[in-house]
Amino acid sequence: MLQIAILAATANSMKIAILTCEKCPDLAPRDLHLLPLLAQRNVQADVVIWSAPLVDWQAYDGLLFRSVWDYHLRAGAFNNWLSRIEQLQIKTLNPVAIIRQNQHKFYLRYLQSKGVEIIPTVFIDRTDRLDLSVINALNWQQAVIKPAVSASSYLTTLFAGKDWQKLQTEYGPVAMQRDLLLQPYMPEIIETGELSLVFFNRTYSHAVIKRAPQGDFRVQAEFGGRHEMYKPQASVIETAENIISLIEGPMLYARVDGLLKDGRFLLMELEMLEPDLYFDAHSEASARYIDAAIAMLG
Repeated sequence: MLQIAILAATANSMKIAILTCEKCPDLAPRDLHLLPLLAQRNVQADVVIWSAPLVDWQAYDGLLFRSVWDYHLRAGAFNNWLSRIEQLQIKTLNPVAIIRQNQHKFYLRYLQSKGVEIIPTVFIDRTDRLDLSVINALNWQQAVIKPAVSASSYLTTLFAGKDWQKLQTEYGPVAMQRDLLLQPYMPEIIETGELSLVFFNRTYSHAVIKRAPQGDFRVQAEFGGRHEMYKPQASVIETAENIISLIEGPMLYARVDGLLKDGRFLLMELEMLEPDLYFDAHSEASARYIDAAIAMLG
């Protein structure tokens, strides 16, 4: 009977790849705890670099995007790889269609057209004649400029509005290669913090509030930012639910980032590619994520 049970378990087992990148070949430390959780559920999980050659992707029942932190530096290769995975008809979480859309922050323009309140944003298409003089008309005292395809504050600069000509010169070469976003600096990030609401399979799981270190505006941990558990008001959760409802297709995870201004939630980013999901903020978050992934891949 024991042998039969073992054979049955083996036959019903699932094999997945957790995707990472070359600079994090063994997976991010904050995600390592997912491996034993998967093993407990009879799921074999390999940590695989997305860009590694000679990988037999068809050997896997599904792929989970996690620490693919170099996608913005290798956009062409990454999109070619996505096309290959799509052609092989391999399940991915999140799906390739969502990954394609979410890697380029102009998705904010789409969400805004659907009635989502975003922080004020000027969308700048790739150009060889970058013009930031709009800052004068907008009267922004401080502004932030960043590429539309970026991660971890890559090429993101905070500057005084009066210095727009200097930034125009500095970012001219960048604008020739990349679409850009221009936004006002939002003091609420420092004063009250940035909110992140995490959803698994479109169901609210947990939230954190993130704060930048003194003298900085970036809330990411690599820049000294910190986070703590946060209990948002029901109206904020409802707003986040409405935002993700505008994205079609299966969705294992989504992180809705924003801030509160005059009592209203303003969207900063909708992260559905490789975000930190703050598993440490809630004791049941990891199990929710794993159970949702297995159900969606099964």
